[in-house]
Amino acid sequence: MGAKIKQTVMMVEDDEFTRSTVKSALEGKGLNIVYDTSSVKEAIEYAKSHRPDVAVLDYNLGKGPNGIDLAKKIRQSNPGIGIVLLTAFLNPTQIEEKILQLPPGSKYLVKHSVTKIETLVNVINEAARFEAN
Repeated sequence: MGAKIKQTVMMVEDDEFTRSTVKSALEGKGLNIVYDTSSVKEAIEYAKSHRPDVAVLDYNLGKGPNGIDLAKKIRQSNPGIGIVLLTAFLNPTQIEEKILQLPPGSKYLVKHSVTKIETLVNVINEAARFEAN
């Protein structure tokens, strides 16, 4: 599967170092990261007005809404957007409980399980194939 992808990707991560590192790595694999932010409010506005193909969201976004809340809000205004949630949860029961709250067709990865950027690239590609009913 080729890494040169035409879809547009937005990222929401509250940790600036993580966000810039992952963004650079994804761009290095040919992904088109059109927007990155730490702000839930800005992410909602961007998704509404620019309609990217995929949103890569951190679960823990600091005070206020979490990544699942953001995924639901983005999906309301852009029903066809692919969602990838990155989480630091290591307890499988915590993951299952939270993941069930994600919008249909969403993908998730536990950050500590991603040892190669290709893993995230592949999940983004899968999420990009989501189609709203």
